Amino acid sequence: MKNRLLLAFILCGAGLLPAAKEIRVAAGATHHGSINTIHSRLEIAGKVSDSIFLVGGSLLLKGEVSGDVICIGSRVDIHDGALIGRDLIVIGGQVNRAPGCTIQGEFYFVRTREDLKRISHTLLPFLPQSGGLNFFRVSKIFFWFMLAMLALAALPGPVRRAADLLKKNPLRYSLTGFLSLLVFIVGLLVFVILSLVLIGIPLLLALLALYFLLLIFGRTVVFYAIGTLIAPRFKLKDNAIRFVVLGAAVYALLKIIPLAGAPLLILMDFFAIGIGVGYWLERKKSV
Repeated sequence: MKNRLLLAFILCGAGLLPAAKEIRVAAGATHHGSINTIHSRLEIAGKVSDSIFLVGGSLLLKGEVSGDVICIGSRVDIHDGALIGRDLIVIGGQVNRAPGCTIQGEFYFVRTREDLKRISHTLLPFLPQSGGLNFFRVSKIFFWFMLAMLALAALPGPVRRAADLLKKNPLRYSLTGFLSLLVFIVGLLVFVILSLVLIGIPLLLALLALYFLLLIFGRTVVFYAIGTLIAPRFKLKDNAIRFVVLGAAVYALLKIIPLAGAPLLILMDFFAIGIGVGYWLERKKSV
């Protein structure tokens, strides 16, 4: 249960989603836009014109939701006659679906690690996707949080020092990241062509592994740096784990924002690759 609810901990602990005790949409009424909240009791008898994203709390759905319904660590009750226009995704918690409800997309109930194997094709996310919320997007947030925590546990000193470098000169490392991605794409194309004659296969695998390792380290550094900027606003004490949690919460929030989120996530990856490459070059100079 602990692993299944880590994402809920990210969002709740950071306090980046609005919390409300109770939200009701009466029969015949329409809530325009999405509902994103924590620790709330949602009772939807009317219509929600967009998606519902709930962490903790409970959802009682008797009416219609045009978009996705994503609940993490929540109790979810879907009554007869209820309609969900896209996906129903429940991570942890409980879910009860009446036979007469309609889900026009997919239904995912994530309870075990086996349920998360469906995200295996996202192990190398070069750029964030666009579009609405879905199971794979929520799973990717969980996946990257876990990797960031592992990287922090393995390399606490380098993460802290790299975060200091990033905050001192963010423009430099964003440009480094952009140029590094261009080099990576060119190298990827070259090694793919060489793979046709076998010689490029080990080079291709080495390039992919290097990119993935740099991205893990870089995203951990970016999460840490963002956390150091946010923590004082919440009057939180200095703590490396807390910094990464806060940064991952911002990453999760950007995944939810439909339009502005995508370019900001791309910029975040420029920073991540840039500081990964930049810190490695700094270490090479100092040796």
